[in-house]
Amino acid sequence: MRKLTSRQIVTEQGIVEGSLILDGDRISSIDPQPVKETEEEEAWAILPGIIDIHTHGGGGYLTNYLANSGSIDEIRKLSKFYASRGITSFLATVSLWSEEKMCEIMSGIAELVRNEKMPGAQILGINLEAPCFNLNKSGAGFMTPQWMPNPSRELAERFIQAGRGFLKYVTLAPELPGAQAAIEAYQKAGVQVAAGHTDASSEEMKRAVEWGVRSVSHAGNAMSMIHQRNIGVLGQLMLQREMIAELICDFIHLSPEFIQLMIQVKGCDHLCMIADASELAGLEEGVYNTQPRPVRLKPDGRVVVEGSDVLCGSSLFVIDGLRNLTQTLHLPLSEAVKMSSLNAARHFHLDHALGSLKAGKQADLILIDENFQVLETIVEGRTVYRQGDEIECNPAITKLKIG
Repeated sequence: MRKLTSRQIVTEQGIVEGSLILDGDRISSIDPQPVKETEEEEAWAILPGIIDIHTHGGGGYLTNYLANSGSIDEIRKLSKFYASRGITSFLATVSLWSEEKMCEIMSGIAELVRNEKMPGAQILGINLEAPCFNLNKSGAGFMTPQWMPNPSRELAERFIQAGRGFLKYVTLAPELPGAQAAIEAYQKAGVQVAAGHTDASSEEMKRAVEWGVRSVSHAGNAMSMIHQRNIGVLGQLMLQREMIAELICDFIHLSPEFIQLMIQVKGCDHLCMIADASELAGLEEGVYNTQPRPVRLKPDGRVVVEGSDVLCGSSLFVIDGLRNLTQTLHLPLSEAVKMSSLNAARHFHLDHALGSLKAGKQADLILIDENFQVLETIVEGRTVYRQGDEIECNPAITKLKIG
């Protein structure tokens, strides 16, 4: 048994002052009671652990591990790194490469998850952000056209097989030929489908919703926007209130006003905060000789193609988004936490165990200070990170730093 005390324990019902009791891997109870002046608080706030459903790496590690070290051990180290940023579970996001390589990566991750617990943040499954994109919205000029086939039932079934039951989420452009058959195949296998990297018209997006698309990948980025005669993907996302919108809340990919607008139109219950972090997330600023071209990590966290202002990522995390939402947009912490934890759990039908602090649920939680620095990360009742722990970044990435 362990007792954690704070004046801000963030629950589904709101913020509670008192104690949270852990018993093994579960939350035993939350006891509302005034914290005495003489009583030591463990944290400024206790939050449900962050669930990041769309993230590619950090600390020099990649979920597309074959493109980096080539070793599945990279995922284990990434798990530890993520725990230091308040992430207790995530979908390992596999991005655009050849079909053979993507299938190999998915099979490797599936085998890892089936056979062992991660040392830090746990892997909930695989997010395949590839390969059926619209070339006009492929993003940052990094995508290779020959790796972007049209969707088909057969291709979807090959990916499903490679995922071995752990493929949970797929992004595709629903306007492409063959999209309906692919979406139906994914649905049959229990895989959630998001529209993303898409130039779909309003009507095409409306049809995609009818076929089973239930979310939009990184809303506001790499998609058709609102025009007065064709409201595109973004307009349909706003009209279709039940659709889930992924949001990168780093204030780099999206302006604060855009995020405010999405909150007002859709409400916090239909927004999932993501990082979409690259392997450079959490590293020091400078120029890195990554493939297929060098990039610069700027002091504000932006990652741009070297020699240009073309945005190709961010080095920030969901915990930074929580700080932005609460301190800059003045969103109540209890609402912001829905976007970082509960909504993701609901979308993937895991909210019976994850996503909020409630008696009987899994003890996945984080303790933070008033600056949103992570003091401790607890996964299944075990402390997997404590402030001051040495977190190893990938030494290979330092060799790529050229300026």
